[in-house]
Amino acid sequence: MINAAGERGPVVGIHGVSSQTGMALFADLIGRGIEVFGHARDTEHGRSVVDAIRARGSIRLERPPNQNEEGSRDVPLGKNWIGHDIRVLVEHADIILLPIPSHHHEEAVKALHDAGVSERRIPLVLMPGRTFAAPYIWRITGADHPIVCFSTAPYSSKTRASDTVFIKRRKRTWLASLEGDLSRKSEADLAFLFPQAAITTIPALTSLNNIGAVFHPATYMLNQAAIRERMAQGASYSFYMEGIHQQPEVGAVLEEIDQVRLRIADTLGLEVFGLKDHPREDIWRKLTNGLRALEEEHEEEIEALRSIRGQFMRFLNNAVISAQHWLDITYGVQRIPGEPLHEAIGRTPTYQRDSVPQLRYVEEDVPTGLVPLEALALRTGIDPGPITDIIDRCSDLVGSDLRKSGRNLREFTDDEVRSYLLGR
Repeated sequence: MINAAGERGPVVGIHGVSSQTGMALFADLIGRGIEVFGHARDTEHGRSVVDAIRARGSIRLERPPNQNEEGSRDVPLGKNWIGHDIRVLVEHADIILLPIPSHHHEEAVKALHDAGVSERRIPLVLMPGRTFAAPYIWRITGADHPIVCFSTAPYSSKTRASDTVFIKRRKRTWLASLEGDLSRKSEADLAFLFPQAAITTIPALTSLNNIGAVFHPATYMLNQAAIRERMAQGASYSFYMEGIHQQPEVGAVLEEIDQVRLRIADTLGLEVFGLKDHPREDIWRKLTNGLRALEEEHEEEIEALRSIRGQFMRFLNNAVISAQHWLDITYGVQRIPGEPLHEAIGRTPTYQRDSVPQLRYVEEDVPTGLVPLEALALRTGIDPGPITDIIDRCSDLVGSDLRKSGRNLREFTDDEVRSYLLGR
């Protein structure tokens, strides 16, 4: 395989191949003819995935009906590797993807560091990085280790069995911030692997486009009584539909959190779409109308669509966008100016099925999302609003001080924080 610079394409390592996104990546990349080494921790779950895929000799990729008419299929394992020896991963990979919950980043990177990843200077791709990830990782790897932070995971996916992954939707586009010292070849490899990703060198754009911090913790906490009641009944609870769409008051709290995020970006001097006092709807409409016209023209060409969406995001690679705008570019839920968030959620097809409450919405999205957002708000003189209350309530729920254990930025000066976020 040849990368975007006309060179040999990368051998891809996946640390966390047994995760939902990890299995989706494993199937998708192998299906494209890319050589992949998939690593899973030697746990009961990790062993079940590795053993099942090895025994089958393939991974099952399932898809819903879709406009590209991509059907479900078995993706043969072939010469690709899946196993538990982290040294094999580090020995062979040119780039390592980490599709794992962000509160496990430091633990995972310590293991990779011990296996030689820092010595080999192998780029690490955090999927996603959430907020302010790289400075904490550089304390392990050394300064300027090559890191790429995705603003979101590339897929909306679920595992159906130990050898089966269901990709509900491939996200249309997202931001990827290049942090540390990436080589030209690594940048070309990244563009080859993920042509729909828009590249930026400003870390704030992925740190502050952390939508999980907006959607997950507050929804989980504000619906605790209903979630517990449904669990006691042995019944399911639709996280987005029942938790947000049918709860306008919850949607209103999420919008308050979202506006704090946008005000931080505005204070840092970044472009913003969706700020309450300056939404910039006319510009957004012109951009998205052009994107949709190109998508219709190339609707049956998957690679062309990925490239088009990546090019579109390059127009926005210096902007932080509201949750409603994010739904527009990520899931194609066309923006309606003035529409409340709970109604936009209700129009999002991928949220209308298979969305369930997960404790990781507290364990992950608070320490690596709300905690650094609160710290950034306080440092920039912005009222964090409901963020503080949600952090306190989530800490009570899990019996641990998530503010103390999270990315609270206490180790960094104001100048260091600002310099990092603005890529200086």
